[in-house]
Amino acid sequence: MPNFFGEQRFGRQGDNVAQALAMFAGRRVKRDERTLLLSAARSALFNRVLSRRVADDAWDRALDGEVWMLDGSRSVFGPEAFEDALAARLVAFDIHPTGPLWGVGELRSAGAVRELELAAIEGEEAFALRKGLEAAGLKQERRALRLRPEQLAWEWPAHDVLQLTFQLPPGSYATTVLEQVGDVR
Repeated sequence: MPNFFGEQRFGRQGDNVAQALAMFAGRRVKRDERTLLLSAARSALFNRVLSRRVADDAWDRALDGEVWMLDGSRSVFGPEAFEDALAARLVAFDIHPTGPLWGVGELRSAGAVRELELAAIEGEEAFALRKGLEAAGLKQERRALRLRPEQLAWEWPAHDVLQLTFQLPPGSYATTVLEQVGDVR
């Protein structure tokens, strides 16, 4: 499923991105709050890219210029030509397409992926987030666009209650999984 950053990354009222923009405009914040706001800003840009790829039905497949992440690590490689060996690794969940965690430096992606990523983070707010992250000195990084819950199990303890159990890789959000299931209350 798509590896979105969960709503909790964006604060109680969903205002961490607005607070990050205020910080980038000069508002002083405590060090621990600064770290949180930088993460929210990066996450918002990543989610925009992933949303675009989901809308294009391209979040779990290869595009020209893809950067790949090895499953269970933060190691990335590419872009390189998509051949049968990479296709087999993609299907086996050994590698995942990635999206940008914005910072200083050039996007590692190329071709269609780079065009899509840049188009997804256009606009005044995205520009301010990108410039603020660069000014803060964060480096360009990548994050897997997809995740696969492990040890997924479910049961129906009542006719209107679905109970799920699963494990996720570090940095993934259970709320993201639940949003994919449907309307969760």
